[in-house]
Amino acid sequence: MSSQQNETKAGADQPAAPQPSPPRPTTPGPSGPEPAGPGSAGGANGLPAAGPPAAGPPAAGQVAFGGPLPGTSNPWKEGAGGRTVFRRAGPLILWWIWVAFVLFNLIQVTINNPGYFAIELAAGLLTATGIAYATTLRPRVIATSEGLEVQNPVRDHVIKWGALNGVYLGDAVELSCFRTAPRKEKTIYCWALYSGRRSRAKSQQFGLRSWSRTSSRSGTAGEPPVRDSAQLMAAELGRRSTKAQEAGAPAATLESRWAPLPIAFICIPAAALLALLLAR
Repeated sequence: MSSQQNETKAGADQPAAPQPSPPRPTTPGPSGPEPAGPGSAGGANGLPAAGPPAAGPPAAGQVAFGGPLPGTSNPWKEGAGGRTVFRRAGPLILWWIWVAFVLFNLIQVTINNPGYFAIELAAGLLTATGIAYATTLRPRVIATSEGLEVQNPVRDHVIKWGALNGVYLGDAVELSCFRTAPRKEKTIYCWALYSGRRSRAKSQQFGLRSWSRTSSRSGTAGEPPVRDSAQLMAAELGRRSTKAQEAGAPAATLESRWAPLPIAFICIPAAALLALLLAR
């Protein structure tokens, strides 16, 4: 009996055996279950451990070089058959302001001072209108499933997706294109997609990336929001070029040609104005 009491007393003096802790809940991760809870981030006091951020979609309001996020306003116009027109709105506004100015002056001079001077003024205004047409209304970049057509004031450039080697943002959206050997690559400046000095400075400050065939890089989630339409359109062109390269776009070279229509709109009234001045 005394031996049993001694065993009971000895057991009371010893610490109780630790009880097994319940299993911690887990959450599925990309490569298997990961611990969940305050300490799962690996930092002290439940704070995340230092290190590179996990890969994921850009935050709200941020745009990678692959194009604007869903829900944002696209500064380009989608057409039928996958035809997309890229241009800025400012030149269009200037064009219609100029048209209203020309019509007003023609009506005024015709009513108040008809005669030889009215004809000279009309020829001068038509010459200026041809220049305004070539520099404001005409320039655009047209994207199709086959490639790009860059319409500058008096030159057109046809760039198949296989001929596009890079998209950059400088004074305007710049396209690096292959040409037939032995000529080197040529940079095409998109007159319609000019970039303001302030937006260029901001893109350089934050290190916005460009697209090139050799790197095919795209912006990361850490890049700042992109609000300038030229940056958004450059990003979209880079995204479409990447998709075309992944789809196996055939090799091609740059094709350039003169645009006869704007040249005629400028030269014909200019020649008429010169003839009127010489005949006076």
